[in-house]
Amino acid sequence: MTRFFSLGKTMNFRHMGDYGAADQRVTRGDRLFRSGFLEIVDTAGREVISDKGIQTIYDFRSPVEREKNILSVDKHIEVVELGMLVASVENLWDMLLEEGLNPEGAAKIMAERYRELTVEEVPGYRAMFQHMLNKEEGGALVMCSFGKDRAGIASALLLGSLGVSEQEIQQDYLLSSNAYADKEAAISKFESFFNNQGIPVDRKIVLPILDARTQYLDVAWDVMRNASGSLDNFMTQELGLNNEARRYLQQRFTA
Repeated sequence: MTRFFSLGKTMNFRHMGDYGAADQRVTRGDRLFRSGFLEIVDTAGREVISDKGIQTIYDFRSPVEREKNILSVDKHIEVVELGMLVASVENLWDMLLEEGLNPEGAAKIMAERYRELTVEEVPGYRAMFQHMLNKEEGGALVMCSFGKDRAGIASALLLGSLGVSEQEIQQDYLLSSNAYADKEAAISKFESFFNNQGIPVDRKIVLPILDARTQYLDVAWDVMRNASGSLDNFMTQELGLNNEARRYLQQRFTA
């Protein structure tokens, strides 16, 4: 079964359905979506999003990213802008320059990004959940520039709130590597962001950034456990997801 959808040059656009959830339920593939930037250029592209029942897009891109790549969707679709600067694309090269433009430095930077996402950017994830709790119906899509890191943590937290096992959450996360298996196409996306900075794109540096690695996600889980004792406690204490809130999310996103 393929989870991926075709939408022009969009990469990593897929559903998160059919995962085992709490109370012997399963996640709904017609309600849970994730993606890199949605490259929608015409009416047909907008119809793809509408036809899938997506009513809300949670956009974790920074203001600079949103300005460089403007999201075009039908007016009835609500776009919730939750700009996360810590893991924004424009800050990545500054971090790489400081650490060193080499594969080891890139991998170290990526792990640090996941640490920061689960410390400094918690308010953004909390805002996502609070908005979901005030929404009664429709599909939800989480999105960042590449749909792997900021949206990856959002997806992991969302699936976790529904009772999906850590093993299946990890499997879903690792699918992002499949999305960027075409390295040439993926690297071209990096070039569009970074060539304006006067920095050539080095394949050896890009690969650790494109990869979805278990060690990256493990960093995020460790931060949550260290902060709250367990993932469940983190969701309750940091994200405001008590039992009642989780039951509501389960009603919306599982069957």
